[in-house]
Amino acid sequence: MPPVMDRPNQAPPALSMSASTLRLTGETPLAVGHLRSVYQHPQHRDELIKIMRADVVATRWDGRGRWLKRLPRTRHYVGYLRELKEYIAARARAPGIDPPIARMIGVVDTDLGLGVVSEKVLDAQGALAPTLAVMYERARGFTPAMNAALDVFLEGLLACNLIVGDMHAWNIVHGTDSRGGPRFVMIDGFGEKHAIPLSSMSRTVNRYRTKRLFARMLVRLRELVPIEG
Repeated sequence: MPPVMDRPNQAPPALSMSASTLRLTGETPLAVGHLRSVYQHPQHRDELIKIMRADVVATRWDGRGRWLKRLPRTRHYVGYLRELKEYIAARARAPGIDPPIARMIGVVDTDLGLGVVSEKVLDAQGALAPTLAVMYERARGFTPAMNAALDVFLEGLLACNLIVGDMHAWNIVHGTDSRGGPRFVMIDGFGEKHAIPLSSMSRTVNRYRTKRLFARMLVRLRELVPIEG
C-alpha cells in the first residue's frame, strides 16, 4: 500500500498551551483587588487582564469545607462568566446605548491561569482613571460635576437594565475609553449573583435593587472616606 500523503488543505495542529499562553509571571500588577489582580495586557496597551488571586482560590474554593463553591462547573471563574454574560445581555437588550460598564473583550490563557480581558478606562493624562473613592477624597466631598455625572451613570444602568451584583466606590472609575467619555464606568461587579434570579426575571425588581445599591454605595463612601470640615 502506498504511503498516505499529507493533504494540502489539512488544517494545522492546534497551538499548544505553551505557545498560546501569555506570560505574566514576574510582572507587577497594576492593581490588586479583593479577588483578582489586574495586569497590563502584554500585547495590547489599551487592554487589561484580570486574574484570580491564587491565595483567594486556595481558601475560598479549594479549602476544606468549601464544596458548595466548587459545585458550579466554572468554579472560581464564575465571576468571569457573570460579567461577560451581563455585557452581552446589555448589548442585546439596549443596542443603541453604550452601557456604563467596562467593555468586555474576552478571555485569555496566561501562566497565572485564565484571565478576563477588558478595555482600559483612562484619565486625561492617559493613566488609569481614578475611582469614585479617590475623586471624593481629593475633592473633599461631592462636587456638582460629580453629582451630575453620577446621575448620568445611574440612568445609564437603569436604561440598559444592567444587573449589578456588587457596587462600591472602588469599582467605579471616571474616565474615557474607545466609546467616549469622560464618564463614570463600572469596571467589575456586574451580573446576576442571586440563586433566584429575580433581577433577571423582572425589570422592576432590578430597577429597585439598582437604586438601593447605588444609595447604599454613597452612604458607605461617606462612612469609609470621612471628610473633615
